[in-house]
Amino acid sequence: MRYSKQRSLILDIVRSNPVHPTAEWVYEQARKEMPSIGIATVYRNLNALSDKGEIGKIAGAGGADRFDGNISQHYHLQCKKCGRLIDLSMKTPQTEEKLRQMIKDAFALEAEEVTVSTTLLSGVCEHCAAAGKAEKTMQK
Repeated sequence: MRYSKQRSLILDIVRSNPVHPTAEWVYEQARKEMPSIGIATVYRNLNALSDKGEIGKIAGAGGADRFDGNISQHYHLQCKKCGRLIDLSMKTPQTEEKLRQMIKDAFALEAEEVTVSTTLLSGVCEHCAAAGKAEKTMQK
């Protein structure tokens, strides 16, 4: 795969941001350094980088595809309330119950429901769980 200035910039943006960005987000960041870059160029390069295994692609997480600069073996937890994606490192596949416990231990999360797909789990993140507890306390 040939590397252009655009492709290198896009790769750097995805790898340096742990936010699991959408193509639109990458485009906005890329325009700060390269105002002439087009959205089609960003989409084309993200898909090419994903196809070659240079970055990860999380299909349909929250509606739009998201991209991941971390290509090591890991899962993602997506909060069912706010949509935030969190990396969850895994050395070996786990059972659903072990995943729930790992999520609680590693991230202090309320894992009400964990749905296992290829790399995407769902639950409630720490921030949303805390907000929910505060709201329940206020209602009493």
